Order: sequence, then C-alpha cells, then structure tokens
Amino acid sequence: MRLAPRLALTFGLLAAVSTAGVGFAVRTRLAAKETARFQREVKLICDRVVDEITRQGEADQTLIAGACQGGELVERVGIALDRGELDERRTGFSEIVRGERKAFDLDELVLGVEGGDLVGASPTTLLGLPPRDVDLLLSGTTQKFTIRGGAVPALVSRCTKRSDGGKIVGLVGARHVDPVLDRLSRTLDVTVSPAWPRATPAPAPTEEEKKKTAKAPKGTKPSAVAPPPAPSAAVAPTAADELARATCKLPDSNGRDLTFDVLKSTKELDENLHDVDQTVGLYAAISAAVAFIVSVFLARGLGRPLADLATEAGKVAAGEARPLQVKGSGEVKELVHAFDRMIQDLAVTRRRLAAASRVAAWREVARRVAHEVKNPLAPIRAAVETLRRLRARDDPRFDEYFDEGTRTVLDEVHRIANIVTEFTRFARLPQPRPVDCDPEEIARHVVQVHKAAAGEIPLAHAAQRRAPTFRADRDQVIQVLTNLVQNALDAVKDVPGGAVSVTTDADGHYVAFSVADNGPGIAPEIAARLFEPYATTKASGTGLGLAIAQRIALEHNGELSYVGPSASGKGAVFRLLLPVEGPPPMSDVPSSDG
Repeated sequence: MRLAPRLALTFGLLAAVSTAGVGFAVRTRLAAKETARFQREVKLICDRVVDEITRQGEADQTLIAGACQGGELVERVGIALDRGELDERRTGFSEIVRGERKAFDLDELVLGVEGGDLVGASPTTLLGLPPRDVDLLLSGTTQKFTIRGGAVPALVSRCTKRSDGGKIVGLVGARHVDPVLDRLSRTLDVTVSPAWPRATPAPAPTEEEKKKTAKAPKGTKPSAVAPPPAPSAAVAPTAADELARATCKLPDSNGRDLTFDVLKSTKELDENLHDVDQTVGLYAAISAAVAFIVSVFLARGLGRPLADLATEAGKVAAGEARPLQVKGSGEVKELVHAFDRMIQDLAVTRRRLAAASRVAAWREVARRVAHEVKNPLAPIRAAVETLRRLRARDDPRFDEYFDEGTRTVLDEVHRIANIVTEFTRFARLPQPRPVDCDPEEIARHVVQVHKAAAGEIPLAHAAQRRAPTFRADRDQVIQVLTNLVQNALDAVKDVPGGAVSVTTDADGHYVAFSVADNGPGIAPEIAARLFEPYATTKASGTGLGLAIAQRIALEHNGELSYVGPSASGKGAVFRLLLPVEGPPPMSDVPSSDG
C-alpha cells in the first residue's frame, strides 16, 4: 500500500476513534443529565401528589366547615336535639346524611351529637360505631383536616356546632386516600404504590339490610359490619417496563408517616436516550466522514509529493532523476526544494567525477601505452646500434647480422602497430545502437561461429530459465561474448577433457550470459585487475580485450564480472548482466573520446 492511502487510512482511523471517544463521552454526559432530569421529574411528581392530597384535604375541610356554619342539616339536628325530637326524626336525618355524602362526593360521612349518639352515617356500615368512637370522631380538631391511618387511610375533615340549648352537633367526613391516588396516577401517568395493604371492596348492602339498619334503635350494632369499600387500584406497569421510583410521605394524625411510592415507566426516558444516541451517532458519523475526507486531502497533499520524491530518489543512482514540481507546503516544500538542490548538486558532481575519471583513465592508459610502446623500442634501439657499430668498423659480420637486426626491427614495429590499433579501437568504441534481441539466439550464434575454432573441444549452449527479449547493440554483445569464448577456448586447448559452455538466464529485470570453462583458472593476483587495460596473462595478447568488453557492458548500463571457478572448482566463469530495458539514451552516455 502506498503512502497516501496509508496516511489516509491512519488519519481516518484516528479521526473515527477520536470522534467515537468524544461521541461516547458526550452521549454518557447527556444520558446522565437526562436520567437525572427524569429522576427529578419523578420526585416532583411525588411532591405534586402530596400537594394534591393536601389541597384535596383542605377543600374537604372547607366543605365540611361550611356545612356546619350554614348548612340546614346540622341546624335542624340541633333544634331536634333541644326539643327532644331526635329519636323521632333520626330516620329522616339518616337519609339526609346519605344524600349529603353523595353531594359532597365523600367516601364517609358521620353525623353525631355529644355523648356518642350517632344520628346518621353513610355508608350504612358505619352505623354500628360505638359511642366512644363517635366521641373520638367529634372531638378531633376542626381547624384543619387530618389523615387517618390504618387499613383504609383517609383524609378526615370535621366540624362542630352548638345548638341554642348548648348541645354539640358534629359532622365528620372522610375521603379515602386510595381513590385520590388512583385519580392522580391516571392524571400524571404514573403508578402510585402505597405501603399499606389495599382492602378488598366489600359487597354493597342489600335494600333489606339498609332498612334494618335505618330502623335499628339507638346504640345497637348491625349484625355484620363490612369494611368500607376500597377504591380500584391504579393501572400497574407491565413486567417488561423498567420503573423510576420516588417515595412520598404523608404524616397521619398519630404522628406516623403514610408512605407510598410513585412509579413512572422509564419508556419515555429510554426513548429520549434513544434520540440522544441517534443524534450523537449522526453527528459523530458526519464528523467522522468530514474528518476522513479532510484526512484524504491531507494525506494526498502530503503523500503525493513524498511518493514523487521516492520515485525520483529511486532514479538518482541511475542518474535519471529530474527536478520535482513543488507541491504541498511547509516542511514538504522545503524537502522538495532540498531534493531538487541535491539532484542539481549530484548532476554537477557526477559530471565532475566523470571528467576526473576520464582524465585519470586516460592518464593510466597513456602510461600503459607508453610502457607497452617502450618495451619494443628497446630491442629496436639495440639492433640499430649494433648495425651502426658493425658498419662503422667495417665488420665482416655486418651482412650476417643485417638480416637478423632488420627482422627484429620489423617485428617490434609490427608489435607497436598492433598496440596502436587496439588502443584506437578502445578509444573510439562506438556508442550502443539498441535493437530488440533474443538472448538465446545470440548465444547460439556465438557458439555456432566458434564451432570450427573449437575443434574437438566441446562448446555448447544451455538455457536455465527462459530469458525475455531485451534491447541492446547486438554486434557489441556478440563482440563481448566472442572475446569471452575465445579466452575460454585458449584456456582449455591444452587441458585434457576441456569444455566450454555458454548459458543464458533471466535475473529479475536483467538478462544474464555466463561463459564457463574447466581450464586452469585465473590466479588471484590477476583476478583483481582483469578488466584493467593491458592486463593479460597471454604472451601474445594486448590486454585490451576484457577492458573493451567491460566498457561495452557499462555503456549498456550492465556489468561484466568474473564470478570465480565453475561448480566443479576448476576453470573460470564470466557473467555478462544486461538490463532488459536497454542502455540509457545516447545523450546520457559519456563520450568515448573524453
């Protein structure tokens, strides 16, 4: 994977992880705030329930107090009590109590007089209250409502009034708490769960029981007193609902707290949290997408110049790097500028090194040429001086030595001519003219050309791997292989069982030719300078053959090397490595004439 995609992926992952982390933190924070808000809302509902019960009790107290102050029922009972007509009118008063209870919308209403005398009650199940209980009901505070505990908690309101004869008439009303809680549950969409056990509703009394109770003499108890009916329970939540809970307290008249729980389904909370999750997820996804897009542009802005820089850097060794167009900003731009300066400096340095190398090479060649030319001049000078000396003395041996001396001079002059000819070939080697070449065809051609010269010496071609077509100067490649094959044949001509092989192979982007023999090999001291001009082990050689072959390989952007002995440990193996794409353009090849 290239740098730009890696950077984009890395930046994108970092953006996604950071966005997810921030989103999770925000979601956690919002969820905590929403949960706290919901719990406060439930607590406020609990407080509202208490307030509603209090307001209901105060309203009932106002209603009952008004019945005593301006109501006809209490006034008429007082008059009947003063006149001694209470027993005669008890039944009528009892019927009026039932009507008043319904009119006041109370659950219980008791009308009594001092001494515990119960004049009327509704429901009729309360007619059996003993005088002591009636006195307790009438003796309570009339300033505010009280809360009755027990099995059926109720809001109790009472009032008393003295008759003209000074006798006390009292009216006590009670509103059961359970129906109030049920109504508030439905209104506030909550479930109120009281801590007290909720009584099972008792069957309503029959008409006959009502008549018997109404006709019962003063102070008698009904044969069976059923508990007051309990209101229907509030709608309970399903088992699948999760509930938020708040505990409410109502102090009763005995100083104890009536506790009940307000339960609210967390469905609304869950929906709100789901909305929070969706909102945070949406914004997180948008942020991650924007961050990823930005990271892609940043990665391209950073990765593309670096990729171009890496591409051109790979061409530096081949001398093919070109200045880059400045892209990016900041450090990337500075890096590109520095790279361009480095390329320019390298180009200048390369030209200077090439020039210095050519000068040094020509100096070395000149020194070696001078040395090679000087060697045959010594016998020429000796022969000429001998002839002059014999001629000056009219020595009779002059004629005899003349032929020998002149032959020596001619031989050495011929030797000097060969040296000059080979040097001219080395100095004026033409630049490569590449064409498409088949390496196996070239190897077979070289082997076929040297079959006659090899005579009885086995000379064969082998292909290790199918080598691709490559671009090269075919004649120059054949010249190099010819030099290597001739040297190999010379090395094995006096070796019993001598053999020479030419092998072709493919090595990545290169084509390889190997020439191997099983001759005496090459001495280590000679191997180090095999490709230097005039380095040779043959008496008749000029020492320029391998130097010319090496130069041809280098100008093809390839390499000619001495590998070492063959696999059998004998002889020598030379390897010619040439690039498939061919030599560089002629303008990039150093001039042969330096």
